[in-house]
Amino acid sequence: MFFGIIVPLLILPAIYGLVILGLVIVFRKMQVPPKKVVLLGFLVFGTAIGFSTAWLWPADSSFYFNVFGALLGDQVYDLSIQHFGDIISPQAHYTIPWVLRIPQVYVITSIVVYALIGLLLQLVYNRRLEIKDGDKIP
Repeated sequence: MFFGIIVPLLILPAIYGLVILGLVIVFRKMQVPPKKVVLLGFLVFGTAIGFSTAWLWPADSSFYFNVFGALLGDQVYDLSIQHFGDIISPQAHYTIPWVLRIPQVYVITSIVVYALIGLLLQLVYNRRLEIKDGDKIP
């Protein structure tokens, strides 16, 4: 139980954070403006991890590459079948749009999750830059 759920939820976000920090540092060295660099790092990470999860999907370990995107993707898939598909069909998977099927939904949910987190952190970072520069926001 402990190693199956708790460890991935504690250790993997730390690893994700280090990878995203590395991307942000690389983008800063590439002269990306500071007001966009955090969001870009999260977007690139979310896109890469989403496609990686979709590519490795049949393997059980694909969940560990993208814990948050996979969990949200499974929920979106279930809700899609309930609201858009034919829930009594033995092939309910094929009654929903292609983009909402597993593993494609993992790409979308990963991009959305990490883009929203990146946007939030970018706004906080931009606010700190403005306060640091003396351009206090009223």
